[in-house]
Parts: sequence; structure tokens; C-alpha cells
Amino acid sequence: MEKSIKLVAFDMDGTVLDSKLRLPKGLFEMIESHPNVKFVVASGRQYYSLLNIFNPIKDKLIFISENGGIIMEKDKVIHIMPVPDAKALEVLDLVSEDKGIYPVLGCEKTSYIENPPEYVMNDVAQYNVRLETVDDIKSVVGKDNILNLALYCHKRAKDNILPKLADISGDLKAVLSAESWVDVINANVNKGNAIKVIQEIYGISPEECVAFGDYMNDYEMLQNCGESYAMENAHDEIKKVAKYIAPSNDDEGVMQVLKKIL
Repeated sequence: MEKSIKLVAFDMDGTVLDSKLRLPKGLFEMIESHPNVKFVVASGRQYYSLLNIFNPIKDKLIFISENGGIIMEKDKVIHIMPVPDAKALEVLDLVSEDKGIYPVLGCEKTSYIENPPEYVMNDVAQYNVRLETVDDIKSVVGKDNILNLALYCHKRAKDNILPKLADISGDLKAVLSAESWVDVINANVNKGNAIKVIQEIYGISPEECVAFGDYMNDYEMLQNCGESYAMENAHDEIKKVAKYIAPSNDDEGVMQVLKKIL
């Protein structure tokens, strides 16, 4: 290796996946050929969605899912930070009047949504392999650890959801994770703090870490890794915080960089 890199973390959508949701060619082989490097998949997606994609090499990866709400390694929970049930109910109350907002409760065992139209269900199912529809989303609260309260509003999350959450309690925070999505999570949860947990467990310094991201939920992760890359297609704020710009997700930017630095 040209540098002493001990950890590589990458976001999924808009980063390692291209616009057609395909992984770059050779990624699995790249991971398998560097057994001394910790490869971390860091996503707002559900753990089981990530497992579905990386199943052939799952034991060679650490998974940060639900934006840092849970960290999994070899099918074991190594860190979890749920949303308190009472706070989840508060958020559901704040958005309940707007019929264009569809809450998804991302829980430890599965995700739940309240009878959505087909176009919403199709989008939600992309990120949640385990997904149940219910008649009353509030009835689910208390049955499982809530890791992420994902709020969907087609193409208008920033303007239509964030203002409604302006008075959200200090125990929670709302993060714009995509054009149609706002994630409400425990205030201490982010991908960067999850990376810190992994760094501490394995005695890895930030300078020995590389991270790739494209959207606001990647911000802290890029801050906590010495070698940080924003994708060419990234949000402007992410380009400002990153040390370098990688080629776009559609140009397999993550693989292009890894081939040079590993």
C-alpha cells in the first residue's frame, strides 16, 4: 500500500452504487484481496437491505445502517442507539396531518409503513428488504427498537418535511438524506460517531481511514476520516467538507480511487 490505510468506509446510494443501483465491477474482489483493511458499508438503509447486496462477502464487512443507529459485524450487534418511543410518537404527531408525508419506522428487526400508495411502496422497498404494512403506524411503537424514523415526501423533503420538524426535541435530529427523504434519529447518531466507535474498537486512528460520501448524512463521517472524498455528484456542502473530489458514482469513482490508494 502507498499509505497505511486500515479502514475504508463508503456510503451506498449516490456513492458506491451508480444511478441504476449497481455496484462497481471488482468491488468484492478488491475487498477480499485486502484482508488487513476494515471495509465499512455506511448507509441510511436498513441492515437487511445491505446484507442482501453484500451477502457473498458479508463476513468481511462492518455494516453501519440506519445512518449510524446500529453497527453490525458478522451478524452481531456491536453498537445500537435507538430513538426513544415517546419521541417517535411526537414526530409522528408532527407530520400526521400532511397526507403527502409517509413515515417509515426503521426498527431493529424490520421496518413498518402505514398503507402507502404503490409509487411510495416501490421507493421504500428499495431501501427496506424487510418491510411490513400496518393500518396504524403508531401501534407499532414499543414493539421493537426504533433506529430511524424515515419520512418520505416525493422530491420535496427539504421544503415540505424539515419546516414541520423545526421544534423537534433536543433528543432527536432531522437529517436530509436524499431529495425525497428526511431521517429522524437519536441526536447522538450519525455515521461519523459510528466510525468513531469502530476506530476505538480496533485501535485505528482517523488518519488511517478513508471515507466516501455524497449527501448530508455523510458529513460527520467525512470529518472523522483523515482521507475524505466527496463524489463528483455530491451535495455542495459535502464537497466543502471533503479533502478530495472523487469521480462520480456513475464513473465508479470509489473503485477508481481505491485502485490508486490501496
